[in-house]
Amino acid sequence: MLEFFRHHRGAFLKTLTILLGLSMFYYGVSQTAGTNEKQAQITDLAVTVFGKDYSMGDVQRAQTSLQIAQYYMQAYELPSMLMTLSADGNFGGGGLNTLINLFVARQLMEQLGVRPSDAEARAALEKLPSMQNNGKFDITRAQRLEEIANSQGFESADLLNIMKDTLGLQKLQELVSKNYVASPLAAEKQYASSHHTIKSARIAFESETFKQAAKVTDDEIKKYYEENKESYQSIEKRAVSYVLFENPKDLDKKPLEERQKAQNQQMERVNAFNKLTTTDKKTFAEAAQQTKEKVETVPAFAQSEPPAALKTESNLIEMIFARSKDAKAAPEALEGTSGWYVFDVTKIDAPKQQELAEVKDKIKDTLLSQKAAEARSKAVNDARTALNAGLKAGKKIDDLVKELKLTLTALPDIDVANPPQDVPNAFLIGQTAAKTAPGSISNAVDYDKGTLLIYVSAKELRKRPDGADLRKSQAESLSQQERTSLFQAWFKKKHAEAGVVSKLGVS
Repeated sequence: MLEFFRHHRGAFLKTLTILLGLSMFYYGVSQTAGTNEKQAQITDLAVTVFGKDYSMGDVQRAQTSLQIAQYYMQAYELPSMLMTLSADGNFGGGGLNTLINLFVARQLMEQLGVRPSDAEARAALEKLPSMQNNGKFDITRAQRLEEIANSQGFESADLLNIMKDTLGLQKLQELVSKNYVASPLAAEKQYASSHHTIKSARIAFESETFKQAAKVTDDEIKKYYEENKESYQSIEKRAVSYVLFENPKDLDKKPLEERQKAQNQQMERVNAFNKLTTTDKKTFAEAAQQTKEKVETVPAFAQSEPPAALKTESNLIEMIFARSKDAKAAPEALEGTSGWYVFDVTKIDAPKQQELAEVKDKIKDTLLSQKAAEARSKAVNDARTALNAGLKAGKKIDDLVKELKLTLTALPDIDVANPPQDVPNAFLIGQTAAKTAPGSISNAVDYDKGTLLIYVSAKELRKRPDGADLRKSQAESLSQQERTSLFQAWFKKKHAEAGVVSKLGVS
C-alpha cells in the first residue's frame, strides 16, 4: 500500500468528479423491451472474457481507473497500449473495446504468471513525471493524487493496481517479442533511405507564367457569373456608437492606494452606465446623456476590416457582429484590451446581390487561375512523360530539357534527414526525391508558386561521424516497431480465443 500517501490524507478535492466518456456504463443505461424501460444495475452482467463474467460495476471501475491513469497520474502508456490493441485492427479506437482489452490482458497475465509486485508498482508510480518535482519524487503530489483517487472511491492499492496493469502489459509484450531483432539488411536499408544525400535538379512550372498566358472572354465571365451569382454578395457592414471606459494609465507607477482608487472609479462609471441600460431599461443614448460619458461613433465597417480605434478589440468586434439584427437586448459592458466598452449598433448594411460589373475583375481572376492550373497540370504531366521516356531511351537530361524547352536548375545536395534550411521547399523536395530512382524524374511536387519536377542524378550514402550511432538507433527503432507489431498480432489472436461476449453491443 501507499502508506506514505495515507498518513497525509486531507479533505482536498473531495467534490471532484470525472467526466466519463462512456455514459453507457452507468446506472442510467436503459434496455428497451417494447415500451418498457429497464434501468441497468451495477450488478448486471456486462462482459464475459475467457469465461469470466464482469458486471456493470466492474466495467465502470475499469473505466474510472483509466481516467485516473490518463488525466491525473499522466500514466499515458496503459490507455494508449490498450487503445492500439483493438481486436478488429482499428487501432486508435477507444470506448468499450479499450476496457475489454484490459480484461483480456489481465486474464492473460494470470494465465502466464505475470504478477508485478507491490514494490515494482510503487517504484514505477514514484517515477511518473506527474509525481516528480525537479527530478525527485514529490510527496505533496502523491498526496494530491491519493485525494483524487479517494474522491472516486479508489484506495492506495487501486493506484498500485493501475501501475501493475501497466507493468503487466509491458511484461506480456516482452514475453512475446523481446528476443526479436530486425535483420541487419532491413535496418541498413532503412538507414540508407533516411540518411542518404541526394544530388538533384529541378524543373519549375510557375503558376504565374501560365496565368499570364491564359485568356478569358467576356462570354465566359458572364456564364460563370450566372452559374455562381448567389455566391457574390456584398459584405455585411455595421455602424456603431460606443462608450469606452478607458483603463487608468500608468497604474504600475502609482502607489497601491492610488491605484485601487483609480480602478474603483473606473468600475463605478461602468456599473452606473450598465445599470441604466440593463436595470432601468434606458436606451444607449439616454444612458450616455444621463452619465455625460463621451460617445464615439464609427461608420459602417466589415468585420474583417475594423476601424483603427478598434483593431485590437477582437472580442468587441465579434460581439458587434454576433448581435442579432432584430435584437432588442439592452447594451451591456464588455471588457476589452483598452478598457470596458458599451456599444450600440446604429446601422446594418445587409449583404446584397452584387451585379456583374462589380465582380467582373474578381471572376476574371478566378477563371484565369483555373485555366492556368489546368494548363500547368497538363504541361507537368506531358513533361514528366516525355522526360522519363527519353531517359529510358538513353538520352541525356540536358539534351531532353533543351529539346522540350524547359529549364533545369541544379539544387544543392540534400540530406533527406536534415534538409538544408536555405533551400526553399527542401523538405518536400527531399521527401519526393527519396522515392525517386537515380536517373529518373520524380512525381509532381506542388509548392506555393506552382509545381516542381525533380531530376535525381545520384544518391550517396556518405560517411558521417555519428553514422554508427545512427545505425544502432535505426536498428533499435525498427526492432521495436516489429516487436510491437508481433505483440499486436499475438494479442489479436488471444482476444479471439477469449470468446468475448458483450451485453453492451461490442465484442
